[in-house]
Amino acid sequence: MVHYYYGNGKGKTSAAVGACIRAVGNGMRCAFVQFHKSGRSGEIAVLRSLGIEVRCCPAHTPFFREMTAQQIQDVTAVHNRNLEEIAAQNFDLVVLDELGDALLHGTVDADAVSHMLQKSECEWIVTGHKPVPLLLDCADYLTAFQCEAHPFRNGIPARKGIEY
Repeated sequence: MVHYYYGNGKGKTSAAVGACIRAVGNGMRCAFVQFHKSGRSGEIAVLRSLGIEVRCCPAHTPFFREMTAQQIQDVTAVHNRNLEEIAAQNFDLVVLDELGDALLHGTVDADAVSHMLQKSECEWIVTGHKPVPLLLDCADYLTAFQCEAHPFRNGIPARKGIEY
């Protein structure tokens, strides 16, 4: 089944991490793949310590809007390689964090994603900011996160341990 968490509200990645921890705690084999993120957030070390396979972008990957054409090409190659390698394995649950954004930016092969999400023996959790038609069409669980208030709107930057 495919779970799709999207929207501008805080908590999409946190919900996906929680589901992944629950699954591994019940003996399931899990993977956690981040798109457009370099693995610097606090949950990555914990996921790895639990035996969860984690894939991220290279360290110091800038935000998409700040990338050069070469960086976009390099990130696209990393994303597609990560998808191919994860799809080739037999996981019970795979989190594809920010895959929706990668699809919108064209930094991942949409046909490969569509084919991969059809693997019925795997549970897929996908996150992103905007509703992506491909993901909406294949989602069994669809959860929209809506931001009602956020400290960032008042000039407070992301805080280590809370937002990352």
